[in-house]
This record gives sequence, C-alpha cells and structure tokens, in this order.
Amino acid sequence: MNKRLFPLLLLLVLGACCGPSGKLVIISTNDIHSSIDNFPSLATLVSDYRSQGGAAVLVVDAGDRWSGSPYVDMAPEQYKPVIDLMNAVGYDIATYGNHEWDNGINLLAKRMGEAGWVNVLSNAAVAGSGLDMTVPYYITEVDGLKIGFIGLVTTDVNGHPDGKLENFGTMEFYDPFETADRYAGLADSVDLYIAVTHFGFDADSLLALRRPELDLIIGGHSHHVIPEGREIGGTVVTQTGKSLVYAGITEITYRNGKVKKIDNRLVQLDTVARRADVAAVVDSIKSDPDLIRPVGATLEQMDKIALVNLFSDAMREIMRADFAFYNMGGMRLSELPAGIITRADVYSAEPFGNTIVSVMMTMDDIAEFILNKFNSSGKESHTLDLYPSGMTYRIVTDGEGNATDIFFDHDRTGTPDGKFLVAMSDYVDSVYDYPYTGQGRESNIRIASAAEWYITRNSPVEPDKHPRVTIE
Repeated sequence: MNKRLFPLLLLLVLGACCGPSGKLVIISTNDIHSSIDNFPSLATLVSDYRSQGGAAVLVVDAGDRWSGSPYVDMAPEQYKPVIDLMNAVGYDIATYGNHEWDNGINLLAKRMGEAGWVNVLSNAAVAGSGLDMTVPYYITEVDGLKIGFIGLVTTDVNGHPDGKLENFGTMEFYDPFETADRYAGLADSVDLYIAVTHFGFDADSLLALRRPELDLIIGGHSHHVIPEGREIGGTVVTQTGKSLVYAGITEITYRNGKVKKIDNRLVQLDTVARRADVAAVVDSIKSDPDLIRPVGATLEQMDKIALVNLFSDAMREIMRADFAFYNMGGMRLSELPAGIITRADVYSAEPFGNTIVSVMMTMDDIAEFILNKFNSSGKESHTLDLYPSGMTYRIVTDGEGNATDIFFDHDRTGTPDGKFLVAMSDYVDSVYDYPYTGQGRESNIRIASAAEWYITRNSPVEPDKHPRVTIE
C-alpha cells in the first residue's frame, strides 16, 4: 500500500465508525392541568441542568396543559398563564392532549401561536385548522446526535380525542398505532427515536411492543406515576403523574452515535428551590380577588364522594329536575378541607366550563344510560362513573365484571307517559351512549356556577359522604 495513502484511509475509517459521544438530558412533564404552583421549582430544575454543562438539555411536554385551575382556565386571557410559564421555563417540544381542545380549536390555535416550543402531532391533519404551526414529526441535532420526535394523541372517542365533537372543528384524526407504523422508517434517519404520546400507559406499552425501533416514549393521559422508566420490549416508557407534582429526568448516554443507556427517574418538584422571577409571576396570577372570594363554608372535610354528591344535588335543584347525574371523571378535586370555600375551590373542582342540559327519560332510558357507560371501553369503563341526585341505584355484574342489571330506589312519580326530567352535563350528553345522545336541552348554566349558588344557599354545608351507587 502507498504509505502516503494510509493516513487518509485511516481517517476515513475512523470517521465512519466514530460518531458523536456524550449525554443528553430530557426533562419531561405531562398532564399539568393548569397546576402552576410548582412552575418556579421546575424553572430552577431546568436552569440548573442547563447551567451545569456536560450534557445537552431538552424540555418536553406530553399534553393536557390546562383544564384544572381557574387561575389559568378563567384568566382574562384564557389559558395564557400556562403558556407564559412554559415559555419562561424554556420548553423545546410538546404534543397535544385531549384537553387542549376544551374551548375549541380557535382558542387553541391562538394560544399555540404564542408558544415558544415546537408542537408535534403525527396522527392528525392540521392543514386549514389554524394549527399550521404544528409539524407531524420533528428532527433536531444536539451535539451531533440526531433526534427524531413523533407526537400521538388518543382517538378513543368517536375517532377523535376525548371531548365535545364541535371543539375539534374540521380536524381529522388517525389511529395512533397505524400512524406510528407509517413513521417507523424515521428511525433510520436518526440516532435517537422518541414518541411523545397522550393516550395512557397501557397504550404506550402496546406501542413499545409494536414499534421496537422506538428508544423512548414520553407519555401522558393516564396520570401514571412511574418512578423509574419501565423498559418494555427494549423501549423505555415514562410518565410523571399529573398536576406538576413530579418532573421526569431521562439521561441518555450515547457513544459513536449509538444509544448505550437510558436512565429515567422522577424529581418531586416541591423539594426543589423556587426560581424567584417565575415565583413572582405565579403569585401575580393567583392574586385575582374574584377567585379568592369566599362563597360559603363546609362544616367538615369533604371527600370526593361528598363533592360529587354536592354537585349532582346542585344540578338537580337549580334545574328543578327529578334526577341529576354528575360524572365522577369530571370531579377534579379529591377532597376539600373543612372551613371556608372560595370561588377558586368550586371552579377547581369542575374546571371544564361544562353546562347543564336536561332530557326527558323513562326509567328504562336511564338504565340504558348507566349500563352503557359502565360496560363501555376506555379508562372509565367498569367503574361507578354516573353519580345521581334524587335516587340511589345498584349495579349487578356477572363473573367477568360486566353489568347485567340495575336496580333503582326512588320515590318519585314521572309524567303520565312515564318520563322524568333528568339533568346532566353537556359533555355527558354529547359523548355518552344513550337513547338521546346530543339531544339535551341546553340551559347555559355552568355546573360550577350551579355549585357556587348551591353552596352559598346552603352554607355551612353538611357533607353527604354516603355513596349513592353500589355494585355487586
């Protein structure tokens, strides 16, 4: 061999086999749900990692950024406080959760136009929807490492994310698993392939088995707290719970352009010091005098059953209905301490802006309504979801846990044709499967407003902690 060519050949060989080496840190969140108290601590965590050097840092969110606190959901510029706080932290990439559409696609498009991060969503057609800032996938290069992201959102209700159909405009959604199949080839173009998903841990686990080329799944929707990333079929699956209690820290070690190790853990954010500038923003947001105004009091602590009972009673009384049903999934407080109840408490319990509709139904209709929901698929299936006012009932199940019969206990008389006036949320009316789906008569009364009226009228409240629903 020509000795003068040997060094050149050696360089070519080394260049072919020696890609980038180093460490990447991904700080992740999911299902923030307007919980802003820990943003100052998250800001400190991100700032500390970025100032340490030695590793590149990306900040990623897996959706459901709002619907949970009136300080965000009822702000003068609705939802903007959480956008401003995420921008202050310095998020890089995010996908959408189903609650992003809670007040319609036009408001979502406005808020996303103010976001300082890249929005990625692979299983939806965004052209013409107003979400044109969204990309189906995103490839970035960090210290020579090429990283590819896809974003996937749940489509478990009528082919779209959970929510009222009208909120999604003309957007069309696709099956997330089939979408992941279509983008499988993206793994050949990158060194690290990541799915940012919002359809729950069970679906993430199936995705990991179906698409083994994925190195990492950053998930949301099911509110699972996964203390250390779970390896499923060679893919690390992560999730941080909800309400910004934790942040995920994923450290990815790579050598010669190949991922060698992925470690994931959670950091409890209330153990981290608060960054002063972000804390000042949070304090300003939470100083709204209208929201901290007392509306009444409770004589003792209210658990979730007591809260659901109160809200269903409020709906029935304000509508002068025979019965009312409040869905357990709509209640976002697990408890309320004894003492003063503020307006913020009420609107934190029911943050979605749902209104009350009324429907005339026979007892057979009501039975079908309850049994269909109990036997449905989805995260609330085979649970006691519809909590009543004006009656109690018990569900009988078979050996496989499916509801086979229902028994009511009530002392009311219906109209001559055997029908009763039933109150429910507009969300339940539009999404649940029952004989009059989507036909409820709109009252334009917010459920939270009805609860506020009821608490003021009955203060101090004596909580009813007795379950009105049983299963056998």
